[in-house]
Amino acid sequence: MQRILIAVLTIFTLSMVNAQETTVLLKGIITDRTTGKPVGVNYEITDAQGMKVADAKSNGKTGEYSSAIKPGADYTMFFYGFDILKSTKTISIPPASKYEEVPMDFTVDKLVKGMELFAVEGFDQGSVKVNTLGDKVMAETIAILKGNRNLHVNITLLPDMAPPRYETIASPKQDKKKKKGNEPAIPPQQKLLNPTERTSLNAELQKQRMDAIIASFPDAAAQMKRVHFIIDKSSDSQQDVKRNTMMIHVGEVKSLFD
Repeated sequence: MQRILIAVLTIFTLSMVNAQETTVLLKGIITDRTTGKPVGVNYEITDAQGMKVADAKSNGKTGEYSSAIKPGADYTMFFYGFDILKSTKTISIPPASKYEEVPMDFTVDKLVKGMELFAVEGFDQGSVKVNTLGDKVMAETIAILKGNRNLHVNITLLPDMAPPRYETIASPKQDKKKKKGNEPAIPPQQKLLNPTERTSLNAELQKQRMDAIIASFPDAAAQMKRVHFIIDKSSDSQQDVKRNTMMIHVGEVKSLFD
């Protein structure tokens, strides 16, 4: 009986050891989210304890990547590159008792000059301070600049939307043939006359808004070398409909060798 128990324990122990030593091959293709084309991107894989288990780069022509990792665990994949918007993805690898391939494709955002990062109504009417939505966008922009040292951004400021003007539309006349009280009266309707009208450009207000944005950078002196302001005087129907007053686009994207 004792021999049988020892044999069972030995088999169990060996199974546990084999399971711990088993690796799987995580593989797939990494493509650009916008174009669908394969990209060469650096990536790191870390385990739940934050330990790096892989550090490699996908093939620039095919987008193919592969890394050997342990099965039955969660990992975080970190994608980066001078022309890639840094991002992370949490993945779960199922348990496996023997070597096998685990296919998993990913998409990243390749930074291209002119690419829109954000477009929001970042200021309240007539205010020089960035509003809550604008603060959120600037925080994300600062993080992007910090993560991509060779990236430049263009911040475009547009005039405020004009105060709304309404026209009262009279209620339709009720049919006299119908008895009173059978149908509820329809209240007068308000029609917005200027949904896409902007106020005239105020140079001083725009200057104060630029100063407010600059003040949001923790290291403005260094970051302002990569931030460029544009005061947009033209009319863009798409931005007018969305009531955007702040747009942030990708400017120059330079490699370390440029």
